[in-house]
Amino acid sequence: MTMMTALSPAAPGLRTDWTRGEVADLFDLPFTELLFRAATVHRAHHAADEVQLCTLCSIKTGGCPEDCGYCSQSASADSDVKAEKLMDVEAVLAAAAAAKAAGSQRFCMGAAWRSPKDRDMDRVVAMVEGVKAMGLETCM
Repeated sequence: MTMMTALSPAAPGLRTDWTRGEVADLFDLPFTELLFRAATVHRAHHAADEVQLCTLCSIKTGGCPEDCGYCSQSASADSDVKAEKLMDVEAVLAAAAAAKAAGSQRFCMGAAWRSPKDRDMDRVVAMVEGVKAMGLETCM
């Protein structure tokens, strides 16, 4: 079995042709061997003593119409998660600024929905643009 040589789609040598057998073989590896291989790949592409600091912000909590069965965010889940509307752009950007000040390099925004509604898109776009304008990576 060959070892994956890259983690990023932009990295040369990224494998996208894994067979089911090769993936299954990874699951059968002893944990320490898997850890060693992961560290080897990581060190080939990143400084060994650095990690990326990220902050996750729930910009819309609970009330999701999906029922994934495992998720406490679902409107049908029997949990104590209180549904909250989409956060204001200013509040999200303030949280992103605080995350950056604390050393985060990426600001991730999670939302309890299958996809944003049209009425929310202007605010979602403003959040992403505002976070990127701070020099943070962003994901949603």
